[in-house]
Amino acid sequence: MWKFLRVDITDINPSLPRETFSETELENLANLIIEMGGLIRPAILKKADNKKVDERYNIISGDLEYYASVIANQKVPDIEMINAFVVDKEAENIALQQIQLLSPSPGLITTHEKIDNPLELRMSNLEKRLETQLQAIREEYQKEMKRLEEKIIISPPPPASPPSKSILELLNSCDANQLKKAGIPPASVNDFLKKRSEKPFDSLEDVLNRPVSGVKEKRLIKLVDYLLTYN
Repeated sequence: MWKFLRVDITDINPSLPRETFSETELENLANLIIEMGGLIRPAILKKADNKKVDERYNIISGDLEYYASVIANQKVPDIEMINAFVVDKEAENIALQQIQLLSPSPGLITTHEKIDNPLELRMSNLEKRLETQLQAIREEYQKEMKRLEEKIIISPPPPASPPSKSILELLNSCDANQLKKAGIPPASVNDFLKKRSEKPFDSLEDVLNRPVSGVKEKRLIKLVDYLLTYN
């Protein structure tokens, strides 16, 4: 029904994409595997259905352990085998039921509802991870916009100096050459000038909301930095 084996990681087919897990989590586990000299919790595997490939295994449970072991192997080539329970096809459903009962993921699933379908369990975990990553992206974007807004606040020039242009004046008066020097692609330059000719931009958010082809948050920040520096 099942066997305990040492399996070469090159003979394992993952069941989930690597993007399901955060790189920080994978790196941390990989470093612990290196410190321990191996993975202490066995993965749950079954033989691959493709009979043309000898001794290939599909993961039932243990994708996180697998990807972390791959990273550990890249750092320390001697770590090339992992502990695994290999179950027969007839025992696969029993193994899944044991995994569900013995290995809950409270950090990923906050609902008290029972999830009987392993696919639903994986999708719920993936949704939680994606939401965490999206929140981190939102926070980074907000920090960049705040930094940009602080830079836009320019001290009044001396009386003898000509008044400095505001960022909106710069965005609404810059030419194609300046846009290209700021790193805006040629196709995006044409779209920027076309949309501006239809109606001048009234805010930074307006540039993003129209939207201008190829000009997202990072390119807009670079453009503003360039215009403020060289005007």
